[in-house]
Amino acid sequence: MTEEECADWYRQRGTHVICHRDRYWKETVRGFYQPLHWLARLSAQQANSPTPLSWGFQTTLSEVDATAANASMPIHWLPNLENYDLHSLTSNRRNHLRKCYKRVNIVHLDKPTLLQQQGYEVFMSALKRTAYRQIPSKKDYLKGLADYSTPERRLILAGVNGEQLLGYITGYAVNSIAYIDEVVIATEALSTDIGTGLLFEFAQVCRRSGLIRELVNGLHSREDENLCVFKEGMGFQVKHIPAKVQINPIVEQFIQWRYPHKYYRLVGCQLRRRSPS
Repeated sequence: MTEEECADWYRQRGTHVICHRDRYWKETVRGFYQPLHWLARLSAQQANSPTPLSWGFQTTLSEVDATAANASMPIHWLPNLENYDLHSLTSNRRNHLRKCYKRVNIVHLDKPTLLQQQGYEVFMSALKRTAYRQIPSKKDYLKGLADYSTPERRLILAGVNGEQLLGYITGYAVNSIAYIDEVVIATEALSTDIGTGLLFEFAQVCRRSGLIRELVNGLHSREDENLCVFKEGMGFQVKHIPAKVQINPIVEQFIQWRYPHKYYRLVGCQLRRRSPS
């Protein structure tokens, strides 16, 4: 998608989007804004609050204006995507990938039928294991799948064994940058190493497209050592993108005290004291 198409897509999904100085921002939590295209790398002139009603914002900066950075955005990033292959993985991950191919068939879903039939049970199994968010009702889950019927905007790969859904991965791309959105795996399917297969094949689709130059697999979750080791074994590196961050001082102190890992993902390597300008 173009950035404008991505903005329309987010609006259709119910996200509050603001256009400010020709760039599109989303309200991630009430009063806090980020460019909906994470790595849009704004200019210094564009990198300011999109609305006077916000208590904070975070954005990456262009290389030209990197000196204006007061923080960084820590991401899991895949270097050299155009040459990504089996040899980009550690030997351990290559073995896991071979094991996955023997037990799991990875397919492209261009319609949500399989997820409508079996997705909620897989999603529920994954959330009970990871507890990274509250489990939605089945009605809300199925309602969210309405967005999955636009394959030109979202890539969905599923791992199946026969007719049984074991897990799936979703993502999207804006201009030349692809973002992995969700990786959902049933607990009982972990032994198949489906996670390795889904991530590898997603990257291969991006590589073969000829349009994607960068692949981002979420923010750096430093508190989850196993996840970091897995991503590193898959060839993803932790990269700090120059960023500008502004947060209300009282809110900032609370986040830093109560949620230190979330605070790290907001400021990364804090370069210097942030000014309110």
